[in-house]
Amino acid sequence: MQAVSSNARVVIIGGGIGGVSAAYHLAHLGVTAVQLVERAALSSGTTWHSTGNMETYRADPLIFEMVRYAAETYPQVARESGHDMGWRVVGRVMYTDREERWEFMRTLPELGRARGIDIELLTAAGVRSRLPIIAEEGLLGGIWVPSDARVDPTDAVTAFARAARARGVSIREHCRALGIMVRAGSVYGVATSDGEIACDAVILAAGLWSGDIVKSCGLRLPLHALEHQYLITKPCGVDRNMPLFLSYDDQLYGREEVGGIIVGSLDDHAIAVSTAALPQDFASCLLNERWDQFDAYMTTAMRRFPVLRTAGVKMLLNGPESFTPDGRMLLGPIPGVTGLYAACGFNSNGMALAPAAGRYIAEWIVEGAPSADVTALDVRRFSQAQSAEAYIRERVTEIPGHACRMQAPDADFQTARNLRRSPLHEQLAGIGARFAAVSAWERPLWFDRGLPNVSWIDAVTEEVGGGTASVLVVDRSADTKYLLVGARALDWLATHAAPHTGRDAETMRMPLPGAHGQVEVLVRVLARQADRCLLTASPDQETRLGEWLRRADLPAHIHAVDQTAAYACLELTGPRRESLIQSLVGSGDVEFVDAAAPSARWTGGYQFDAREDRVNDSTVLTIPSEFAVHVWRRLIARGEAFNLKIGGHFAEEALRIARGVPAFGREVTPATLVGEIDAGWPRAAAATATATRANVPRTHRARLIVAWSSPMTACGFGAQDVILEEGRPVGELTSRVRLPGWPATLALGLLDPAQWQGGAVAALAEGGVWPLVPRQTSE
Repeated sequence: MQAVSSNARVVIIGGGIGGVSAAYHLAHLGVTAVQLVERAALSSGTTWHSTGNMETYRADPLIFEMVRYAAETYPQVARESGHDMGWRVVGRVMYTDREERWEFMRTLPELGRARGIDIELLTAAGVRSRLPIIAEEGLLGGIWVPSDARVDPTDAVTAFARAARARGVSIREHCRALGIMVRAGSVYGVATSDGEIACDAVILAAGLWSGDIVKSCGLRLPLHALEHQYLITKPCGVDRNMPLFLSYDDQLYGREEVGGIIVGSLDDHAIAVSTAALPQDFASCLLNERWDQFDAYMTTAMRRFPVLRTAGVKMLLNGPESFTPDGRMLLGPIPGVTGLYAACGFNSNGMALAPAAGRYIAEWIVEGAPSADVTALDVRRFSQAQSAEAYIRERVTEIPGHACRMQAPDADFQTARNLRRSPLHEQLAGIGARFAAVSAWERPLWFDRGLPNVSWIDAVTEEVGGGTASVLVVDRSADTKYLLVGARALDWLATHAAPHTGRDAETMRMPLPGAHGQVEVLVRVLARQADRCLLTASPDQETRLGEWLRRADLPAHIHAVDQTAAYACLELTGPRRESLIQSLVGSGDVEFVDAAAPSARWTGGYQFDAREDRVNDSTVLTIPSEFAVHVWRRLIARGEAFNLKIGGHFAEEALRIARGVPAFGREVTPATLVGEIDAGWPRAAAATATATRANVPRTHRARLIVAWSSPMTACGFGAQDVILEEGRPVGELTSRVRLPGWPATLALGLLDPAQWQGGAVAALAEGGVWPLVPRQTSE
């Protein structure tokens, strides 16, 4: 093949809103050696059949910032390009007839004010006043978001493309990407129908075809297409300025369309569609109408909006869109190949999220990190098991409907379950384990002990009591486990990882840093010896740990071996745990090896290793999987004399928060520098940032990790609450818990030292403002 371009720095695959946003933002950062290739015409994939509805409020802080950025960027790009994209601020009505949803809506106006956005609470009559086409009967009320808007998707793509071209970006339509070229684990180009393009980085923004393209370099992505339908009526006298509408309870959304109405559904049991079933030239095309799938939603829509009973139907549009296992987009480096990035899998939120996603991916490539903490969207949050075709095809069918529900704390997806199980799964299920899936592992949340009508919060309270008064055992077999083996392996780890300065040298917790000193993975180190050690991490870090080891360029004599399935893992917490372990060992039932002892050996076989974790005040036992049931039975039998309690992830979370231990994905993320953990693990609020930020990308922002107590009264767990100082947002609570009988809520949170002025702070949560008092933890 002849090269289309020999000097491209970045190739973007896909000419929808995600791809052109990435091109535009790369150009703004000074990268003009950019080639965007689109297999058909711009906006001909998923983007063109988007409804173009733009929300400006989301409960999730990250998504809120992304939609706010989109609302600012669309008008700006229209002005810059000189191309009108039909941006219209029409507002949105969200309505409900459910008491639980109504109670939640009542908390939103104050939360909106704290985040700088107007949200008005509406009575049923107020909903009708704002949205005249709705029938008021049965409604409890709703909210009015005046800043919500609409945009024409195809015109938006055109405007971004014009602005990018004006800054030097090359865009080639009708140029099909055939494969990603990889050498020595890194991208070096893209093969296209017009020739090869040499490059240093590739951004995959090809929507539902992204998974097919990434297979060319032996990888898989956790996304799959679903059929998505919305009805378009003929003109029926609807005001052109009618606001958008949305109801999670009815699973309906819509807006005005040329004097008619668009009504879309958020389906239960959505229909998966394989790209292999689509024609090779599928572009700007639609799937067949499925009235049998839409009928139930149409019935609800006609009851809510009587005008639909007489309006003529123009079409039932059925267009495929890509979804992921958790309903969040894929953003960031794709594990397995260096220089390959994703900005796809928008889960029907492309128009709302793509402007910010394009900015973040451009910053990632140019500056080494995005300007927001996007850990929740990072591709590496998924395990390889979640990219399997059978898993993802089944799971995504549940995503649209699941997003509409107000979920109980222990609720989980029902599809694609029981893929990966602990060796102790049957034993745990037999005593009433309530499971939830994490990285396709079944992890026990709490135990009902076979009793009817057991409240989860009462059960968790009892389990936590074992961890504070006697002994609590939690199965952590789902934790990722890598054996690092080879001469001086421990020395290599000490050189390349980042142990905490100022902490006991025996600490088990260790952050593994990225190129700029950011925390890429947070691991425990078990069974430490000169020539081997076992690295463990929470299940959600499985891919992150494997990718860190791949990129670490291990010496030839040191090997990393995935041992996740080879070993069960138990964590014992509580003041009587050491006595229980001694009794177990002294009984002769098992051979015990103390990994903390200098003479300890990793011998495997019929043994288990243990070591005290001073951070979490616990002992971790690793047991070869084939002996896990045997050891478990003896542990339970011996534990009766020590009032041993069996607990799940909820009990462990409550103890973690109480002890002030930061968790990856909450208090510690790649937006955290290693030095900031040292400065704030755990901290009182009077702490100041001491981390050295030399040679750190400007995209990294200092944050203080703080432990709090609060008089907020509701029992249960919570997170992502805004922290206020004199009414101004200065941070967020990331983890909080209160159990029955506790005198206060205990929490962990992040303060922004650039915003916090050292004064008293409060949390905006549960419809009220609650004072936060810094606390010292058990550490």
